[in-house]
Amino acid sequence: MRHSELPRRSVAGFTLIEVMIVVAIVSILAAIAYPSYLEFIRKSRRAEARAQLMETVQYMQRFYSQNDRFDQAIGVAGKMTLPDALTRVPRQGAQTYAIGFAAQTASAFTLVAQPQGSMTGDRCGTLQIDNAGRRNIAGAATGVAVEDCWR
Repeated sequence: MRHSELPRRSVAGFTLIEVMIVVAIVSILAAIAYPSYLEFIRKSRRAEARAQLMETVQYMQRFYSQNDRFDQAIGVAGKMTLPDALTRVPRQGAQTYAIGFAAQTASAFTLVAQPQGSMTGDRCGTLQIDNAGRRNIAGAATGVAVEDCWR
């Protein structure tokens, strides 16, 4: 039998070009999807911080109802301190926000959620809310609106 008379086998598989095209497509999709995924994670952590701030505002309002002031002389330097459960977001696990006071008097307060750990450098910066319910942000990236961060 001659070489040309041998039966030919069909070869199954992918060529190098086909594999390279698939790798390129997957890389492009990953380059688009990964930043969106990270922003989704940051957005959900901000939502958790906002919820914690609202719960802390409710705690402060209940405290005011009982004491007729926001700065009862308990805690450090005659200022009120928050219960430990209200000072960190999330309450268990790796901390992403620290809740505390930016200002506090007998008749007013401002609470802040300061980014920690993986949220440091977040585009929304520090979330703020006062006793009247006014919402604000501090240290945010240029062009970021308060409404975008408190949504």
